[in-house]
Amino acid sequence: MKYQQIRDFFKEDYPRLYLLSGSEVATRIDLNDKSRIGYYKNVLAITWLTIHKLENTPRHPYQTIIIEHHINHITMKDIIREIGYCKNATNKKHNEALSSFAEIFKQEQIKNKVYPLLEFE
Repeated sequence: MKYQQIRDFFKEDYPRLYLLSGSEVATRIDLNDKSRIGYYKNVLAITWLTIHKLENTPRHPYQTIIIEHHINHITMKDIIREIGYCKNATNKKHNEALSSFAEIFKQEQIKNKVYPLLEFE
């Protein structure tokens, strides 16, 4: 698993998708809209569906890490304080969160028939 590809998705692609969708987070998939903007909106919706399917327990705070660090741009130092793990454990949880995101994201794309697939490998 190449974690950097997922980090790049959140750093570069996610803000573009958000802007192209009219700064509106869609949660519905519209397969009837075959335009490029329709595809972007669907990918953004899949992104949010995926984030909300991530585990968010004290043992696996994946949703918190993804939302706080990649969406809200909170520093890892602040996230370490929030979730209560040391730096190394938080970095490990961050990588686990990215891996989990990639797996669920691919499943959601296939389940909702949003093609072409974005793959993180």
